[in-house]
Amino acid sequence: MTRWLPHALIGLSALLILHHLAEFAAVLREGVGKAALTLDFRTYMCGAADLRGPYDICHNGEFVSGFVYPPPSLAYFHTLSRLPIDTAFLIHTALCVAMLAMATRMVVRMAPRAPGEAPRPTATTIAAVLAALAIAPVGTSLAAGQVNILLMGAAVAGMAFAATDRPARAGIAIALGFWLKIYPGLVPALFLTPRKWRAAVATVIASAVIAAIGLGWAAPELYRQYFLELLPHAQGYTMPGVAQSLAGIAAHVEAGGGAPIQHFVPIPHGVQLAAKGLLAIGILLAMAHGLATREARPLDSLNLLLCASLVAAPNAWGYHYALIFPAILSALLGALARPGSLRTPLVLACWLALVVPAWTDPPAVLGQIAAFNVPFRARYALVALVLCGLILVDARKTARTIAAPRQAG
Repeated sequence: MTRWLPHALIGLSALLILHHLAEFAAVLREGVGKAALTLDFRTYMCGAADLRGPYDICHNGEFVSGFVYPPPSLAYFHTLSRLPIDTAFLIHTALCVAMLAMATRMVVRMAPRAPGEAPRPTATTIAAVLAALAIAPVGTSLAAGQVNILLMGAAVAGMAFAATDRPARAGIAIALGFWLKIYPGLVPALFLTPRKWRAAVATVIASAVIAAIGLGWAAPELYRQYFLELLPHAQGYTMPGVAQSLAGIAAHVEAGGGAPIQHFVPIPHGVQLAAKGLLAIGILLAMAHGLATREARPLDSLNLLLCASLVAAPNAWGYHYALIFPAILSALLGALARPGSLRTPLVLACWLALVVPAWTDPPAVLGQIAAFNVPFRARYALVALVLCGLILVDARKTARTIAAPRQAG
């Protein structure tokens, strides 16, 4: 298996990446202004074109579906909106590809190794990288003009800079990601240790500076509207069978577990509390992971945080799972470099679940069975939970390895 598996994975991943390229080419042929996949990109270009009321227009019939990014992000989106939409789309894609390349390099460098482990074979690294790039959320994010790859890159860069004692760069990376979309705002929780407190301070300062600069094009009212109206409202709704999250799964079960519901429905109060509790647990586990491993596995701490945040978010669609890229890449690197009878098949099963696009329907006969249909529709969230479990198992082993010399002494 050690010899043939990486090469087989390279071949299959190359075919899947070609599918990404074909999907992207189809969007360009159809036209970004008309393609079904780029509906959200058109909505963001529409909303950002009006600096005075971006949150009040271009809703596509539902308030949650309009422009949903923080006020400082208008500098980026408004600039793109002034260009022909096909040009704006290509510029945005080029930036995402560059960010993906940077994040890939950082993840490969940060990916944990066992003590005394030999350098990974080149074929293993290539196989893991291509396989991670082949997952459907990456291809969908690129073809749809989403920003999830930029958020993922900001989180990985922030963690990598903090781990190498470059706090200013870490703070700027996280602040830029936060003011583009709020997901990277969770990462500074991992900086709250004696060796990374400077990165936490730098993040706060950089975030405040960007917010102040943002007042040059975004009125203070937009900050109030975003944080006090839009976000609280969006947190209360989800799409059953579409959202890859705890709220989406619960709403799907409540709706009978059948076909996805293509509109927003209220999330029951108990499920909202459970999702918030899950997020709090994920943050605490990620922080505890850093302490237990003495920050020897910072990438795993970040992956644990990202996976938990995806499952806890009420509206984590399939393309949001581009944020899982560093977690699946790290898992593949370990599973291919150290093949095991249990872990390697489990990681490959997770990867196979991620290469199937989120909107794929199961066979009609099976789709009528809620006990099958619900897990199938929620497979990305289940993959995130499995990867969290593997990270925690590795953390326990690392903590024991660290504690062994102290006990011997």
